[in-house]
Amino acid sequence: MLNKEVNKATYIASQIAEEHRHQNYGAAHMVKALLNRDLSLLRHLHGLDIDVYYVEEWAEVRMEDYSKRAMHVSSSTPDEAVQCILDEAEGIKTKLKKEEVDLICLFIAAITPGVGFNYDQLKALPVNHAQLLGRLSGISNDKNVTKPTITNHAEAFSEKNDVLKKYTIDILNLAKNGVFAAIVNRDKELKKITEILSRKSKPNVIVIGEAGVGKTTLVQNLAREIEQLKIVETLQKVQLLEVDVANLLSGASYKGEVEDRLQSIFNEAKQLEKPVLFIDNIHSLLQDSAISQGILNVLKAELNKGEVTLIGTTSADNHRKYIVTDEAFARRFETVLLEEPSKQQALEILKSIGHTFSEHHNLQLSESTLQEAIRLSKRYLKDKSLPDSALDLLDRTMSAANVSKQSLPSDLEELKNSIEHIQDKDSEEVKNKLLDTVYLTLKNKLSPIVQGKYDTEDAFGFSSYNKKRGYIDSLLKNIEEHSKQELTAINEEDLAAMVSNITGIPAGKVQKQEQERLLEMEATLKKRVIGQDNAVKTVAEAIIESRSGLSKAGQPIGSFFFSGPTGTGKTELAKSLAEFLFNDESAIVRFDMSEFKEEHSAALLYGAPPGYVGYEEGGMLVNKIREKPYAIVLFDEIEKAHQSVFDVFLQILDEGKLSDRLGKIGDFSNAVILFTSNIGSEFISESITAGKIPSSEKLLEIMSTYFRPEFLGRITEIVPFAPISEKNVPFIFDLHLKKELLSLTERLGITVEIDEKTRKYLSLDGFSPTYGVRPLKAVIRNKLKRPLSKMLISGTLKAPQTVKVQLKEKELVFNVVKP
Repeated sequence: MLNKEVNKATYIASQIAEEHRHQNYGAAHMVKALLNRDLSLLRHLHGLDIDVYYVEEWAEVRMEDYSKRAMHVSSSTPDEAVQCILDEAEGIKTKLKKEEVDLICLFIAAITPGVGFNYDQLKALPVNHAQLLGRLSGISNDKNVTKPTITNHAEAFSEKNDVLKKYTIDILNLAKNGVFAAIVNRDKELKKITEILSRKSKPNVIVIGEAGVGKTTLVQNLAREIEQLKIVETLQKVQLLEVDVANLLSGASYKGEVEDRLQSIFNEAKQLEKPVLFIDNIHSLLQDSAISQGILNVLKAELNKGEVTLIGTTSADNHRKYIVTDEAFARRFETVLLEEPSKQQALEILKSIGHTFSEHHNLQLSESTLQEAIRLSKRYLKDKSLPDSALDLLDRTMSAANVSKQSLPSDLEELKNSIEHIQDKDSEEVKNKLLDTVYLTLKNKLSPIVQGKYDTEDAFGFSSYNKKRGYIDSLLKNIEEHSKQELTAINEEDLAAMVSNITGIPAGKVQKQEQERLLEMEATLKKRVIGQDNAVKTVAEAIIESRSGLSKAGQPIGSFFFSGPTGTGKTELAKSLAEFLFNDESAIVRFDMSEFKEEHSAALLYGAPPGYVGYEEGGMLVNKIREKPYAIVLFDEIEKAHQSVFDVFLQILDEGKLSDRLGKIGDFSNAVILFTSNIGSEFISESITAGKIPSSEKLLEIMSTYFRPEFLGRITEIVPFAPISEKNVPFIFDLHLKKELLSLTERLGITVEIDEKTRKYLSLDGFSPTYGVRPLKAVIRNKLKRPLSKMLISGTLKAPQTVKVQLKEKELVFNVVKP
């Protein structure tokens, strides 16, 4: 006679074979199945000090001997070895004086030489069938007795609750040991959870909140109150266990195994008095479509019985996506919304638990440091909510400060030795390369805190060896003095340096007062964008208004419609904004809307529908903004886009967020949105020619014939770009020239001198009434860079020489002046 677990083991063995596309299951599959975590054999073997993990790996190796089918196997059948094992198990049953064949009989039979495996195969096993048989022959085979209800917290895990030990965590015990810190300003939510848990019907709770607001911490504090008997009397005997979701899902080897494990958890939890199961991020159990329905069925069935209470946590999006979709399941829960705390509430929370971080890192935290952590995390770290974002920032900064303090002396010594090996006899180029290597090593070794404080310039940009050497020597000296200072606390400057490291925004920009930077904005932009003073002023004033707090919270920093002829500086202003706001000219996410003319191509912006190619990748727009949350988002030639795209724009401009079809959210609240178009160019040109600033009302009227009113109404400003006048072209030429020839002067140490007559000739040659100053770059490339490149290759021009460019009879003449 076979017991129920033997039948289950043979079923698991067949499932394992099917998953491996084996037509038959044999001895190796049986051994693997017998070690399944939901069967009792694993516990017996652990008790006998047998390395079950090695045995499992050994069985997996033996399974590789079976041939795989090309197609999926729907039904696997036992081979002759399985029958031999069952026959041998009957004899083992008799030797052990058992009433029926159980798992231990089956296991001993499987590892008996000549039954399932030959002698050579069994030599590698850490267990011998004869020894195992001898050790077990004296053990009685008492029948199971019904377990009494366990009423004491400490007894919950002391009895034979093997599944609970394996797949749950006793958080009451953790609370008893002081693992969880008390929180403040969550009394209202705790009270609501207490009221729900005390109900007769539907006492199940689901806590909904965004990442970082403290959903898990709220339940942990519930555990503290239960353990300290600070809760209502009806809940003082609650047994609160957290389901270990990762462990529950891992290692499942046959279909339905996760559901079986979950059912076993509920079955054993019922033996406790007032059992409450806590599933953190409950949606993670339902994300895999292969098992989600089975898990839902288990949960609904158990919640209907009402013998076990459930607490779950999730976000609003995941609640809508995975919980609400099954109305019968959603009705079993009462929701508790956990909002992000205000800055003042977050400060109180940080004060209440800040001492635990101070004790761990042995560093002090002042109230001003806590306030700055809240300000910086709220402003720059949008992927999490308060208070978790601020706590993470504090923890990372304190850790970096301690690690840096301990490693700095040895790192400095190594860097100094590297510099001393640079020989004076080496050429300027060789010494520069060696120094660049040292500087790169320094940047890689330095903690973000030290870098943010002292490495304020980019030494890679210095062309002179002496200047670069002086900067690095000074930097090392400052860092050495810093390393000698006693480290007792972190400050606001340290936090700013860490934020700089996380976001890529330089520490100076994080620290410098926002007001000061913004007041300099218009003057700074005008240095780069020539001849568009009205456009620059319009953009600067709108961004200042947004930053002052008068605009709607959560919306983009600003949204602008750049309208005007080509070659007038629209792209240049976008680059200048990126440089000013984010200190990175390349912080631009650009979309050429001519590529999104068709509806199917437009869908790529927000994600392809399920079943279509590219669905798994999500939306391009959301992916890009998640990669670069601090950026200029530029939609070029917007008039060419398909009409369906404008629904996406409306959502971005109104809410500052966009969800793709995978449920991923893109946050545009730290971005500037730019649309460019040539619509209205003719009207703008006519107005400028007449000496008038283009009327915004008239321009809006013209554009409304091409674009939806609700779209235009949500844009911060429509910015007209005037055609470039000839008097401004030389200034624009100088800006382009400096940028294009920067590598010659900075990297190669060669000076290029161009007289006024030649500059004027080249600038006018690169100006077109139709294309504006766009041809300027081509003129610089064709008439300056290419002749200079030939001179460099031929060796007629070398560092540190100067080359003078002059115009003679409409031809450029290049003369090298030796130093």
